[in-house]
Amino acid sequence: MEFYIGYIVCGFAILIAIIIALSAQGKVTSAFNKYKNIPSSLDITGAELAERLAQEHGLNITIGSCRGTLSDHYNSATKTLNISQPNYNSKSLAAHAIVAHEFGHALQDKQGYKALKVRQAVIKTSNFVSSLLVPMLVIGLIMNLVFFMSAGSILIYVYVGIYAISVVASLVTLPVEFNASKRAKVLLQEMGLTSDEEKRGVDNLLNAAAMTYVASLLVSLAYFLRMLFLLLAITRDR
Repeated sequence: MEFYIGYIVCGFAILIAIIIALSAQGKVTSAFNKYKNIPSSLDITGAELAERLAQEHGLNITIGSCRGTLSDHYNSATKTLNISQPNYNSKSLAAHAIVAHEFGHALQDKQGYKALKVRQAVIKTSNFVSSLLVPMLVIGLIMNLVFFMSAGSILIYVYVGIYAISVVASLVTLPVEFNASKRAKVLLQEMGLTSDEEKRGVDNLLNAAAMTYVASLLVSLAYFLRMLFLLLAITRDR
């Protein structure tokens, strides 16, 4: 019975974690909307900033644009730094903070940053395990309909495994993102962004973004614990 209670409690924990995640995302959006209207003293576009950083640090990467807002990302597989359309031609403080952060990931890739390699490996594993979910559901239905056998426990094991990997992925993401933000602040200072007001703006935006990854970890952990309690309850009842 205590495991079922834990399962229910974790359900409420999931709701709380989701609320925290939505709040964190709201703060990022609010910070972005504020600083996208504040021009940076560097007086160059986000794309130009990425090009200069690549030249100064000797990185042979492709710089392109991508759709959406706050969709900026670095792809280590293709060595491509993708800048969202609102930031690509923008000279705002927000654009520079985000581009410098993503360039921080490019530097991590070049220098063989261990945490980045671990995250990439975990994400690949997570994608592979997640791809097994649909086949497992189909097998479960066949076992129920044809052989009159229950596959419930097997599917719970699969879910627990998926959420466990998700927790690990979220956990190893934290040092990667925090390190990229730290690098971004140094990069912008080296480029000449030295005023205290601009530093505070960069800190506020990048710190708000970092909290979304903390919130993501809380959501993943709550889901994992809920499925774990369900598995323990089913095992206990046998």
